[in-house]
Amino acid sequence: MAQYRIFRGDNGKSVLEPLDLLASPFENGPGEFKGVGGMVLGDASRVMLMRFESGAHPGFHRAIPSFAVLLEGSLVVSPAAGDEVLLQPGDAIRVEPMERGTWRLGNPGLTDALLALVPMPPPPTAETREG
Repeated sequence: MAQYRIFRGDNGKSVLEPLDLLASPFENGPGEFKGVGGMVLGDASRVMLMRFESGAHPGFHRAIPSFAVLLEGSLVVSPAAGDEVLLQPGDAIRVEPMERGTWRLGNPGLTDALLALVPMPPPPTAETREG
């Protein structure tokens, strides 16, 4: 299973790089889950299941903070500049916030692809905590 992260690079363009989720800090769970780690990626608000029909190549769009896992089929992740990555079932990508026109997903396969996307709200700011 491969993992990736897409984010805004120093040059302002989207960058796609490998991500090792197991190298991130994990927390131990309570009780019977002691020793079974869980990584905190953000506060999930919902899970979206996205279906990409065979041959679908939607245009570039903005990125919202999220975490996605490809469940079925294959998808190509294309940053605005740089190399594409082909996702296979089980592959994951952490998406960091970027403006419109920075990345897109496309389905090069002969069957539909199914992606589970979990949007993550940004960390609270002083304004949102007080409001």
